[in-house]
Amino acid sequence: MSPWLGLDRLLFLLIRAFMRLCTRATALPADPEELQLDPNKPVVYVMRDRSVADAAVVHQATRKQKLSAANSSLSLGKQHLRRSYFYLYKRGVTGTRQRDALVPPRLRKLVRALHDNPDLDVQLVPVSVFWGRQPEKENSLWRILFSDTWAPPGFIKKFLIILTQGRDLYLQFSPPVSLRVLADQSDDVDQVVRKTSRVLRVHFRRQQEAAIGPDLSHRRTLTNDIIQSPAVRQAIQEEITSSEDKEEKVTARARGYALEIAADYSHTVIRALELFLNWLWNRLYDGIRLYNLDNLTQVARDHEVIYVPCHRSHIDYLLLSFVVYRNGLVPPHIAAGINLNLPVVGTILRRGGAFFMRRSFRDNPLYAAVFYEYLHTITARGFSIEYFIEGGRSRSGRMLQPRTGMLAMTLRSFLRDARKPIAFVPVYVGYEKVIEGGSYIGELHGKKKKKESIFGLLKSAKVLRSHFGQVHVNFGEPIKLVDFLDDHREGWRGETLDAQESPDWFKQTVNALGQEVATRINAAAVANPVNLISLALLATPKHTMDLQQLRQQLQLYITLLNEAPYSDTACLADTDADALIDYGLKHEFLLRVSHPLGDLVTTDPATALQMAYVRNNSLHLFVLPGLICSLFFNARSLTQSTLQRMVALLYPFFRNEYFLHWQEGDELTNAVNRIIGMLEAQGLVERDGDCLHGAPIHTVASDMLAHLGQTVMPSLERYYLTIRLLVQYGGGRLEAEQLAELASRTTQRLSLLYEFNSPEFFDKVVLRTFIQQLLDTGLVWKDEAGMLQFGDHLRALDDEARRILSTDVSQAIQRVTRVPELERALAEEPHSQTSA
Repeated sequence: MSPWLGLDRLLFLLIRAFMRLCTRATALPADPEELQLDPNKPVVYVMRDRSVADAAVVHQATRKQKLSAANSSLSLGKQHLRRSYFYLYKRGVTGTRQRDALVPPRLRKLVRALHDNPDLDVQLVPVSVFWGRQPEKENSLWRILFSDTWAPPGFIKKFLIILTQGRDLYLQFSPPVSLRVLADQSDDVDQVVRKTSRVLRVHFRRQQEAAIGPDLSHRRTLTNDIIQSPAVRQAIQEEITSSEDKEEKVTARARGYALEIAADYSHTVIRALELFLNWLWNRLYDGIRLYNLDNLTQVARDHEVIYVPCHRSHIDYLLLSFVVYRNGLVPPHIAAGINLNLPVVGTILRRGGAFFMRRSFRDNPLYAAVFYEYLHTITARGFSIEYFIEGGRSRSGRMLQPRTGMLAMTLRSFLRDARKPIAFVPVYVGYEKVIEGGSYIGELHGKKKKKESIFGLLKSAKVLRSHFGQVHVNFGEPIKLVDFLDDHREGWRGETLDAQESPDWFKQTVNALGQEVATRINAAAVANPVNLISLALLATPKHTMDLQQLRQQLQLYITLLNEAPYSDTACLADTDADALIDYGLKHEFLLRVSHPLGDLVTTDPATALQMAYVRNNSLHLFVLPGLICSLFFNARSLTQSTLQRMVALLYPFFRNEYFLHWQEGDELTNAVNRIIGMLEAQGLVERDGDCLHGAPIHTVASDMLAHLGQTVMPSLERYYLTIRLLVQYGGGRLEAEQLAELASRTTQRLSLLYEFNSPEFFDKVVLRTFIQQLLDTGLVWKDEAGMLQFGDHLRALDDEARRILSTDVSQAIQRVTRVPELERALAEEPHSQTSA
């Protein structure tokens, strides 16, 4: 732009006025304080492309954010800049789709000024401008004309982009770069300019990939590349040999698999989904609360992100993409079950980034080869990906044992072609009420899982008349794959794996990675109002509490999470007990019962079952405190060494079931000591030298101690009942699956007879996990016939568990596990009931 007669300023003023009419910009970060700019040092903004339109919107954004204006002049010693910004690229010669790198004259002036004045510094703030954040697709004329892509636009295309994408404009201000640090590395001005430009170009490329994704090719082209890959060609030849089908037929089958799997990402659909989902969230929820977003944004700058959220609801698929898109990052490609590939709905999901996978393809090597090659292709090209390591939605509300198939394929792909470092970002999603809550309860009671269908989705439209509280999304501590491999496999960089090769070290590393992901998801749990209310209320026999008692118990939970937090990433949504109670009453999770001696709060049976699911989302936050408190049920006094020994004895089972993060040994000991210190400060435990005493019986403190101890009672009851069954039957009489089935039926019977717990109490998956833990720890083993055997250590654990439980509970379990009576009872039960 020529400075002729000052017309450049007039022209820039007119362009700014035009841009104000045509654009609506969102600047990130929303709070300029997050940039941590030094007010005593001048700021110069850096943009990727030479563009008057970009300069105008950046200038508007700096004024709106109350930052130093991008269009202001700047004087440093003898050097003078008419604008406080510069560009790194200009568009290539007419007709090309390339950018030409510039040697910014203003950057050269800045470097000279710093060399002349050693006390000066300049803060370079990169600003990325995204018009619509739309990835390029070569087959769509509309997108080529009207999207902001990796190719630089000409004047006409830029004008059309402003008109069509101006309302979907994002500006990303990045943390400042000290020019002084770079300038001090050399006395050669040209060398400093080249290095600074190179650093900034790398930054912009990474920012572009994080926001709009890598370049996209046409889905059919991608499919052709997959079919022509060596691994798939080999699988085709093997299929021809085994099935004796013609090559054309097998190749067509492989191509059909690829088309069935592959996403067909469309920014138009993404934008439409954003508008629809924004309406949907406002209809169903009171809002989405985000925590620790920095854990994601920081790692997304220089890593390919693999999102690994917990899986509570079908809403999870849409929710995370919406949150990511709204915060300036490209939505991930999502691994979805083939059951969601419904007419119309499947097409929309596919265009929104979903790729579909069959539940099992172990017996279909051709499909497995195609799926792996597709996953490797999108991984190698740097796409962010999302998948659920639990395999399916949790019916109990707790984290399920990881299914490591997708992790194994991701790791294998990384070892094969590591173009960009990978970071797994655990994501905790906590609902206050899940849409599928009713069906989950039915399934836990033995009803068959309903198959998804268009009719079912239309029927579910009635949920739009319901209210589901808030949604809490917390981004956990990322797992950088390079660092993880360095810790678990020395010399991994030299490893090469064939397509079907899975050595022991690889299996062990994948299993360890699955456990670490699940543990970090749980470490990022958010204790929301309904979590805490449910934890307190469901620990009472009739789900009813005195209002003052509930207030005290909630305050104890809040104090516990503040004074002895579960982890650095765990969060507490609200910190006022009265506000929690008011929230529960307002949204009808609680019912208030007036009484002359003091009001009570309760809930109805149907709501109680749904609250049990929500409680289980964050139950693990209170498992270790609950275990400590439970040890005072029968033994009112314990030496600290005895308490630590009993915690260490039982902790491995709780750690495995709830994915607790403390390592056994000093880390666990220190965590126990912190919790004991908190209990002492609250008056729930008293210390006399090395002896710990539970609060005197029939006091408020004693009631609170017992109430917190109820947190772990369902697990202790399950453990004791399963061990009791095995001891009663004797060694060599039951297989592992038989014990799981028997324990499930017995816990269900116990629940019916004594009103013990909600359906997850007899969840067979949980019981299988406990039995596997008994095998892993060597307390139980299999003989040559596959029957379970055990020794004195299991009998000792049986005695310890019985002493912890109350007399009533212990006797009830012993009655229901008497073998002769149990076998007669099971024989008399109708099949429909026992199938639970």
